[in-house]
Amino acid sequence: MGFLSGSTWRSRLLALFLLGIFICGAISLPVGGEQSAGLTAKRDQLQELSGQVDETKQQLLTIKRKEKGVLSELENAEMRLEKTKSRLNSLEKQVKDIEKRIVEAEKDLVISEKELVLAEGRLEERLSILKNRLRAMYMWGPGDYLEALFTASSFSDFIGRYDYLRMIVENDAECLNEIELEIQGLADQMEEVEKKKAALENQRAKLASTKVDFKEQEVRLGLEAKERETQLAKLQKERERYEKALDELEEISRDLERAIREQQARDIREGKGIPRWTGKFIMPVQGRITSEFGNRYHPILKENRFHGGIDIGVPTGTSVRAAADGVVIHSGWITGYGYTVIIDHGGGLSTLYAHNSSLVVKAGKAVLQGGVVSKAGSTGVSTGPHVHFEVRDQGARVNPWQWLK
Repeated sequence: MGFLSGSTWRSRLLALFLLGIFICGAISLPVGGEQSAGLTAKRDQLQELSGQVDETKQQLLTIKRKEKGVLSELENAEMRLEKTKSRLNSLEKQVKDIEKRIVEAEKDLVISEKELVLAEGRLEERLSILKNRLRAMYMWGPGDYLEALFTASSFSDFIGRYDYLRMIVENDAECLNEIELEIQGLADQMEEVEKKKAALENQRAKLASTKVDFKEQEVRLGLEAKERETQLAKLQKERERYEKALDELEEISRDLERAIREQQARDIREGKGIPRWTGKFIMPVQGRITSEFGNRYHPILKENRFHGGIDIGVPTGTSVRAAADGVVIHSGWITGYGYTVIIDHGGGLSTLYAHNSSLVVKAGKAVLQGGVVSKAGSTGVSTGPHVHFEVRDQGARVNPWQWLK
């Protein structure tokens, strides 16, 4: 149900909270009479409007539930978004590390290539020397080497020449072998670096692909979070409108309580109403006390609120009895309270029995202490079967325990 506006909204609020006369404290009235008939007509009118107010309150509860759900979804989206951003940062670092290692591998390849060129140059140089020597040996023939040996002046000269020739041959062979090993080692090293570089580039490509996926997820989660923020802002604005309306109702209620006390004083002066009950009250039902009088955390509205009575847990259908003698001044639906009975005990003293499943008495009926007035239930704003019992004195809610036996 949307909000009413202008004078229509104000007038309906004022009309609606005339019902507070019967909640905030009973005006002692004779059972019959013109004034009682007028109040009965107003009660019937307000009972018709109370359904609209109850719907408004239920919508407020629905909005709060939706708000809680959207807030939870927003927190979840923001948490996943934060994890995605953290993962992206980690991937960025990994990519940078891999790129750094690829650069180092490329530097190693350049160095190895230069070393390989130098080694190949040394090998070419050594091969050139060896070719020249072999060419000379071929041109001179084996006799020249034998002549060099056997023209030695002495045996020691012969040994010296032989060792020299052997050393030249062995040195050439060893040098060639070392250069070949060096070239092979450099080739293996270059192959290893190439493999390492290829592996790093492959890893970089995979990380880049993963990074793209996370980027898309980041955008998607960002849009989801923004959508939830928009929904939350809309719900919060709507909730604030309903809460403002309820605040206005409470202000009107306080004004009515003051008017009630003034009316009660006039009624007492004019000798209207029934004598004030002076004895103790009895418990309307026997059961476990589930909520005491005073401030509490509301189980449905999810906020701290004043609880103006006591809650007694009993099964649906349990007989609810009048706490004291009196006259029923209301028997019908009240917003939030559900099916409710209010009994006037005289002198501005009244009791209220709420959340009933059915009503036994009608307005205007005189009841005795212990008489059945209703059957317990869970109508209105309720979390389960129980009786909400209130005591009002001069329009103000008081602790029921000071009146109970």
